[in-house]
Amino acid sequence: MKKICFLSDRNVYMQRICNLLGDNNFEVHLICREPGGLPENLFREQIVFHQLSSTALINKIIEIKKILKDIKPDYVHVHGIFKDAFIPGLIFNRSYKYYITFWGSDLNLFSRKPLNKIFQNIAILLCDKIHLLSEQFSHQLKNTYFNVNPVKIEIFSWGIDFSCYQNPDPALIQNMRTKLKINPSDPVILSYRNHKALYNHHTLIRSIASVIKTFPNAKFIFTRGNADDNYVHETLSFVQEHKLENNFIFINHWFSDAELSALVNMAKVCVNIPLTDGQPATLFEIMATKAIPIVSSLDNYRPFFQNGVNGFYLKNINDSEELSEIIIMAIKNYTEIAQPIYRSNNQYIMKYHDWNINSKKQIDLYD
Repeated sequence: MKKICFLSDRNVYMQRICNLLGDNNFEVHLICREPGGLPENLFREQIVFHQLSSTALINKIIEIKKILKDIKPDYVHVHGIFKDAFIPGLIFNRSYKYYITFWGSDLNLFSRKPLNKIFQNIAILLCDKIHLLSEQFSHQLKNTYFNVNPVKIEIFSWGIDFSCYQNPDPALIQNMRTKLKINPSDPVILSYRNHKALYNHHTLIRSIASVIKTFPNAKFIFTRGNADDNYVHETLSFVQEHKLENNFIFINHWFSDAELSALVNMAKVCVNIPLTDGQPATLFEIMATKAIPIVSSLDNYRPFFQNGVNGFYLKNINDSEELSEIIIMAIKNYTEIAQPIYRSNNQYIMKYHDWNINSKKQIDLYD
């Protein structure tokens, strides 16, 4: 049995990957950078968790070295190339293969500081494989760093469970509507990425007042995820100050894939307007349903997302009035525009982002 150790967080993507490998005769360990995240009971019971107790780099080096010495893994795979990503590569006379996966914000935001770029350069130099989610990431990586060996690069997206989002459980949708007190006639606008400033939920929140002038019964749903507590506090304070409580729903708990599928399928519009991004599974999940996506006008989206074909761009990322106009237009014309958008998006997802196909590539990564 091969042993693999991930350095990441307890998020939905690691849940899928860890469970997949656990089901395919791997001994899986997950070193968690942060104390929060997806509950452990949503992972397979055989997954072993190791929680880092410090955020200080020196302490992390000591902790990670000890954990790896005890596990003796065949593979160490770091997800999200932040300042601790190089640590597994520095261990003298290591017996394991060392892989790294760039996500998006680590390449777009974290790398802007010179010191952070040094950490990433070390990881790139020492690793055995570099997993990237898209061809565009490959071009970006090579343009950003001088020491990228193309032979190390493996490109594939994780994909999504297409059937789960295509065929949600009607009883689960009805149960969720009942719990959240949402009527079938209430238009639902959903924004479900981690509640942090990076994901620009505040622009959507500022649009609520304008939208409800046209659709007084509209429900705006936000999820906590791996949140910034200060940002959550700012959101809730704004909602209370502007008396938007009747149209605002904030969900604190984490979702299973089935629950998330039900939530997305309840929505007429899904808003995904981060300040920067890679190729997020979140957007592909939306594109697998009949919800109309509204997205940031980002370069990383342009190879697969056309305005008016796959959904709609928000041209000015901070313009809540522009956003409210797009939301109102999408709801008013939902019957006419949802089906052609759905067809176009489904063709793309089925071809490139089907988890049942791409999961085999994930397993094959550990040759």
